[in-house]
Amino acid sequence: MNCLLCNREMPYQITLKDIFSFGEILTPVICDSCKNTFTHWDSDNQCKGCGNGKAEGRLRLCKECQRWQQLYGWHLYHRGLYHYNDAMKNYMQRYKFNGDYRLRLVFQREFSRLVNQSKADIIVPIPISTVTMQTRGFNQVVGLLREVQYQTVLQVIVEDKAAQSSKSRKERLETTQPFSLISPEKVVNKRVLLVDDVYTTGRTLYHAASLLKQAGSQWIGSVSLAR
Repeated sequence: MNCLLCNREMPYQITLKDIFSFGEILTPVICDSCKNTFTHWDSDNQCKGCGNGKAEGRLRLCKECQRWQQLYGWHLYHRGLYHYNDAMKNYMQRYKFNGDYRLRLVFQREFSRLVNQSKADIIVPIPISTVTMQTRGFNQVVGLLREVQYQTVLQVIVEDKAAQSSKSRKERLETTQPFSLISPEKVVNKRVLLVDDVYTTGRTLYHAASLLKQAGSQWIGSVSLAR
């Protein structure tokens, strides 16, 4: 068995406990060396909104979330699982942009566990455009979900030729609403959890959340693999 990231051989021996547990045998997919290059977020003393940055003021929000609060009158409750460091950037390049679908397995179990621990009524992955689906062949967010009951509530209505990753921070924040709701009645009075791969400026998630808010969602939170 070889590591999915560095291709180094990983010795693994099935134990009697694995055999007689009568459950799925969860074998490792990356080696310890690669695993240690990724860094989890520590939520202590951080923003109560995005989980990043220094918490300030009565609401305990960072400056960025304070701006979202001023713009919308509310803020998202977001949590990122990992830092978007060089290791995560390289991972996203291979998985998301190079289309190596096998790499969904690297974080799939852990990320899905986080999603399933939420108290949301509906779990909604951020969609991708038709053009992206045709070229990549899969939605990278959905690929990270394993044994997660999600619903397709959002659809992309703006086919942006420039990828978000290629835009500056200013350009990201100025993007127009790219989504529409497919079935607004599904989210009325519901607790909704939005799921994305990477939280950068928050613009994509706030676009999605604003539609859910307008449709009458009771509470909206979000999680991402990286922040």
